[in-house]
Amino acid sequence: MTNQPSFSSILRGLMDNRGLSPRAVSRASARAESTILQLLHKHIEPTPEIIKDIAPALQILEADLLTIAGFPAAPISNHPEPYRNTAEIGELVSIASSLTNAQIRQLLELARKIKNEGHI
Repeated sequence: MTNQPSFSSILRGLMDNRGLSPRAVSRASARAESTILQLLHKHIEPTPEIIKDIAPALQILEADLLTIAGFPAAPISNHPEPYRNTAEIGELVSIASSLTNAQIRQLLELARKIKNEGHI
């Protein structure tokens, strides 16, 4: 019998390696921050639906994260995307989490400008 790391410890490692906070994963995955914290503290077990939502935020393939959690690697069918472009949003949150306060303000200003251009 092998001692495999728990899902929560692997999740913590993935988040630490990417500089992601529970809040950042929550925002990028459309999952409550409390859900992410409960996963990290082993209060709940991961489900395939949660894994599908958080994988893009963690910049890991859904099939890989499913395998890590002990589920079959087959994609989940009939599960709506929480956001369009989930992977890109996850990457944006990951990048933003390593920026300085001044850079965050610049990013917000640029995002607002882009958003407003779409409403003309």
